[in-house]
Amino acid sequence: MDPYLLLALVLLLFVLAAAGPSLLAKERMAWRQGVEILLWGGALLGAAWLTRIASPLLYLLALYLVTMRARLLVEVANALAMRGRRGAQPLYALAGALALNPLDRAVVRVNQGAALLHTGQVAGATRVLEELLAGGQLGNRLGAACRYNLGLAHLRAGDCDGGCSLLRQAVDLMPGSIYAQRARLVLQRLAEADDEVQ
Repeated sequence: MDPYLLLALVLLLFVLAAAGPSLLAKERMAWRQGVEILLWGGALLGAAWLTRIASPLLYLLALYLVTMRARLLVEVANALAMRGRRGAQPLYALAGALALNPLDRAVVRVNQGAALLHTGQVAGATRVLEELLAGGQLGNRLGAACRYNLGLAHLRAGDCDGGCSLLRQAVDLMPGSIYAQRARLVLQRLAEADDEVQ
């Protein structure tokens, strides 16, 4: 088999693996992600042809690093934020600047909002998540994540009705997701606390 044809096959399989689940979930933003991967993959395929380096493993690694750059930075920022270390917010900003498609930008913003909430910056988290939610077109998974975190932010700010409403929306939007499970747990604890008060 021609080695460059093999690289093209690697590219198509990578597009299916990276963008396929979002496309199957009918997230409109996933099309742009798929197109971006194809463009980067084509450029890397051209570079492989020019340099005469036709290693599928090297091609896959380069394709992964180039196309997942924003999400990799988000993971590092999340790790820093979870440990309470400085440097998470600048990494989210860098990831947002490097995210060329709307799906990656939304992933960055949801994670940034959740990190702000986790570090006690409720007002900042609320602002980021409300802006993202107002923009629409998040798809079910990101929409549920955004509503769950925004619901927690409202609860922490003392807005029980608004928080509970957003948590219920997260459950309705994607009932089987981790966000729906966590939202149900929070709602259940709030209901139990109300029962104890009465």
